Amino acid sequence: MTEITKARGIKFIRKSNNLVEGRYRFDIWEMRIFVKMLTMIQPNDEDFKRYRIYLKDIISEFDLEKNNRSYEELKSGAEKLASREIRIPMLSPQGEAMELFTHIASGVKSFLDNRQGKYIEIDFHPDMKPYLLQLQNKFLMYDARNVLKLPSSFSIRIYELLKQYETIGKRKLTVDELKVMLDIDDKYSLYANLKKRVILKAQQDLEKYTDIKFTFNEVKRGKSIYEIIFFISKNVDIINTRDDTKELEIHPSVTEDDLIVNEIFKVVKKFKGANKSTVEKWVEKYPVEHIQSRINFVLNQIEKGKDIRNPMGLLQKMMGETNLFDPIQEEKNNKEIQNQKLKDEQTIKLLKIQKEEESKQNIKHHEDAKHKLMEFLLNENPELNLIFLDEFRQLREEPNPPFIVELAFNHYETDIEGIDIGSKEELLYNYRLGGSFAAFFSDWFENRFVNEFQKLNQKFGMK
Repeated sequence: MTEITKARGIKFIRKSNNLVEGRYRFDIWEMRIFVKMLTMIQPNDEDFKRYRIYLKDIISEFDLEKNNRSYEELKSGAEKLASREIRIPMLSPQGEAMELFTHIASGVKSFLDNRQGKYIEIDFHPDMKPYLLQLQNKFLMYDARNVLKLPSSFSIRIYELLKQYETIGKRKLTVDELKVMLDIDDKYSLYANLKKRVILKAQQDLEKYTDIKFTFNEVKRGKSIYEIIFFISKNVDIINTRDDTKELEIHPSVTEDDLIVNEIFKVVKKFKGANKSTVEKWVEKYPVEHIQSRINFVLNQIEKGKDIRNPMGLLQKMMGETNLFDPIQEEKNNKEIQNQKLKDEQTIKLLKIQKEEESKQNIKHHEDAKHKLMEFLLNENPELNLIFLDEFRQLREEPNPPFIVELAFNHYETDIEGIDIGSKEELLYNYRLGGSFAAFFSDWFENRFVNEFQKLNQKFGMK
């Protein structure tokens, strides 16, 4: 018989970083059911259970209004969640980039008649196990209260993406990366719409309801916004309003320190002599980063084939050391630095190519605009073509005409089929051919209509 887990008091949400950065998009009801399911997973669960979710719990915990539509919204959200697919970034055993494409849930049970029952039962898809169960490292954990009142699924996703980097204080995401993670790369083609409806909305929601808040800077590439730098800080106003003592009484689950101890113990329990009391003492005395770095050191040494007969004894000794140099980790860090350097060089190269292409396009658009301006001026001044040709001939007939005039005259074509001799069409035809005549013709116009061409050149950034 399938074990059914009923919803208990909401406390912590834990999910792998890869799942946080996966590609998916839920509506708010799907997101609420997903969040509720996440809070029902216990830290020591080795397999998924069938999760029974009561409507009254959703209404109470998410502070929703109770009405006749709530059950249908809950049922509909669960059914959509069961058919929803997600893409999760991952690595192959050889370290190659891959992507898992799977469903979130594998099935939903609900009552046909709303009067017969007020709950639904839902199962996680088995493919989700590595991203929700027995997490040992690279995972996000946060107090579920931070997302219960968020009115937008996008705000919940952005909260998680920034919460990952809270200790660092900032996170950079290109506009394309953000849109891919939120699964909206086919929407908001205008950045202004993305900023208004997603980013600024999330900024407002997080400051109003969560333990973090953010500001952001926009980085341009050319004329477009390319990257967003989020600056993350604690939302002291919200943190100070919470009555954690009361919350723990309502939700008699494990404390955050208990969860940390459990996670660390999962990593070291394979070592002879490992026990939870030792890990509890570490957590009481040292920061989590301090503990993790020393565990990583030992794991790196074992991975390299070094014979460590008493890993727990070595860990105990290393916990008391202030400075730690891990050559293996240093090598990994150096490789990451080199990889980042290569990426930066590629980015600079691509930017240079893009800039050159933009410059070419700008020159082309400038030439097109110049041609249209000349055509406009010729139409506005009916005798202008004759004035130009008269001056052109006078310069050509001088005893020592300028060299550019000689070249322009030699390249000037007449007797063009369908075009009258000496007409404005003939002039523009020769201008489009380029070469010496086009240069001379352009200079003549720019000297005669200084203001018009100055405005045109300024518009395209030409000197």
